[in-house]
Amino acid sequence: MSQANWDLYRVFLAVAEARSYSGAGRRLKLSHATVGRKIAELEKSLGTRLFVQTNDGFGLSPAGEKLKAEADDIATAVLRAGHAVSAASGTPQGIVRVSTAATLAGYWLMPHMVAFSEAYPEIEIEFVTDTWPASVTRREADIVIRLYGPGEENLVGRKIARCGVAFYASRHYAETHGLPTQRGEWKQHRLIGFAGEADEAELSRWAKHVTRGTPMYLRCSSMADMVSAVRNHSGIAPLTCLMGDSHDDLVRVSPQKLFSATEVWVLAHPDLTNTPAVRAVLDFIADTAKTDRDKLLGKV
Repeated sequence: MSQANWDLYRVFLAVAEARSYSGAGRRLKLSHATVGRKIAELEKSLGTRLFVQTNDGFGLSPAGEKLKAEADDIATAVLRAGHAVSAASGTPQGIVRVSTAATLAGYWLMPHMVAFSEAYPEIEIEFVTDTWPASVTRREADIVIRLYGPGEENLVGRKIARCGVAFYASRHYAETHGLPTQRGEWKQHRLIGFAGEADEAELSRWAKHVTRGTPMYLRCSSMADMVSAVRNHSGIAPLTCLMGDSHDDLVRVSPQKLFSATEVWVLAHPDLTNTPAVRAVLDFIADTAKTDRDKLLGKV
């Protein structure tokens, strides 16, 4: 299959999953118009409609359902072929794309990258955080580190750790305004939450449950902006302990009571787990999680 034809199938699979052109475009970094144009081109070449409009977006037509099954098989074949050279040589080499949350990449894995590079100088790890969690079956990543569960793709892997989450405020904010110690006191404070459909949706739901739906004073679409807001004394925000504990100017709110934890899973396509490069990265991530178990959990 040519690269041009695969590109059309890749867009088709993205729309089938996102159920919208805009959602597929965000994942693939394409405009709404480009996605629509590629779907129209594919439908024209096949002579059939692949999607039907429904109340909640685009659904697959009968022809689309059949094509998706075929496209999934093609994606698997392309994925397998991409690692054939490395597997044949038996030497861990090449690019391995790891899809993970920006928090896990920046605050957990980055400090270990020098050691990994020294052990595997011919492997180049590419972290994919802007479209996390990326799709392995669509070649957006080779490995996915997921929070909250293994997801719906037909991947193999295991739970490697638990990631703690808690509420944080700056020391200056705590000294100036105090911190909530009882349920009714949350409404007296400035809360910082997530804007739109943030990747940290589960963390957002947990935060709303704890604060009993107290209105947000400020919303951020990225964890980096949220940390900046907290460190600049704007209010109280839910953060992973991995991130919050790394800043000496932040304090936890009621650390023993307002704490939760979520599972961390590492997964890959079953056809890739035994290729040397992917196996080396999988083992590295699992071993690092074991070493940093307490750090990830946020034990204090």
